[in-house]
Order: sequence, then C-alpha cells, then structure tokens
Amino acid sequence: MSFKDLIKNAIFEEEPQSAQPVQPSPIQPPPVRPIRPVPPASSSAISTAMPAAMPPATGRDNEFYGRLAKQTDLAAVPDLAKIESFAAPLVDVIPDRTLRYKAAMATAQSQAGITKASVLKGFDSLLATLDSASNSFASQSDEIGKNDIDGKAAQIADLNTLIEQKQKEIADMQQQVKAMQAQAETSRARLQQARANFQAAYQRRKAEIEQQRKEFETILQ
Repeated sequence: MSFKDLIKNAIFEEEPQSAQPVQPSPIQPPPVRPIRPVPPASSSAISTAMPAAMPPATGRDNEFYGRLAKQTDLAAVPDLAKIESFAAPLVDVIPDRTLRYKAAMATAQSQAGITKASVLKGFDSLLATLDSASNSFASQSDEIGKNDIDGKAAQIADLNTLIEQKQKEIADMQQQVKAMQAQAETSRARLQQARANFQAAYQRRKAEIEQQRKEFETILQ
C-alpha cells in the first residue's frame, strides 16, 4: 500500500480510529544499528549495539512504520546482509549481541573484505532512503491536502453561497406569503360585506315586488 493510500485511509476513514482493529505489521529481522565507536581490539573492527527500546507502534503509526521498515530493510544493503549472515549462526554460541556482531564483523572483514567504511556507508544509504521516503510522504500528503481537503473547502464555500441565495429566496417568498395572506383577509372581509349588501338588497327588492303584487291583486279584482 502506497503512502498516498495510507494517508487517505488515515484521514478519510469512516469509523473512529480507536474502533479500527490494529493490523499486525510484517515481522522484520531485528535491525542492526551502529553506536558511537568504542576503541576496538584491532584497528579494523567495529562495534554494534542493541537497538534502543521503542514503544510498540500501533494503528496508523504501525502501518507507516511497516512501510518504512520494508523500504529500509538491512537485507537490502549487501555488506549489512553479509554481516547478518555471519552473526545469525552465532546466536547460541555468543548470546551477547555486541560480542556476536564483533565476531561477525571480524569474519566479514577476513572472508568478504568488508570494512568499517563500507558498513557505515551502508547505514548512510539506508538513512538516505528513509529521507527520500519522508520527502515522498510530504509531497503526497501535500497533494492530498490540496486536492482532497482544500478542494472540499472550495465546495463548502460554494454550498454556503448557495445556501445564502436559497435563504434570500425563502425570505422573499415568506414576504410574498405575508402579503398574499393580508390580501386574502381583505378580500374575505369584502366578500362578507358584499354578501351582506346583496342580502339586504334582495330583501328590499323582494319586499317591493311583494308590495306591488298585492297592489295589482287589488286592481285586478
């Protein structure tokens, strides 16, 4: 999985990070790291020390560490891999790690022509690889920030503008509703008055016709 995929999984995950199961990273061979030079028994020998104790990586940190460890595996450096191959058979014979790697280094010097300078150069190449991975991560995280996060900020701004427009439209429609309600109330009152006026006119005219009818009944007798 690339750094870009790991970054996206870290920032766009659906579940809270605490709810995500921790995926075990591939088991890596214990790294061999140099320490400050100690005056050796011979001028050509080097010393190595056990790695400093680090808290176990978990969650996203574990995934990033797993990728970095894979990219900077000591086995990728021929001289370091050769020393490791000489040290591995000595685990039961020389339990002390420092002494074991001193013996492995002495064997590597005599049988493979490995030197202190070539070993340190191997570690320098691993650090250069690690720095390159760091630069790659920074570049990819910046790209994701620009495309996936800043892009959403622009979309949010557009949506907020649209919301403001809709709110103005809603406010205008609410004013129209109030005006129409006032007009309806006025028209309703006028309609009631018209009905009352009609009823009064009806009764008046009815009374006039009935009166005229009675008059004609008298005339026609």
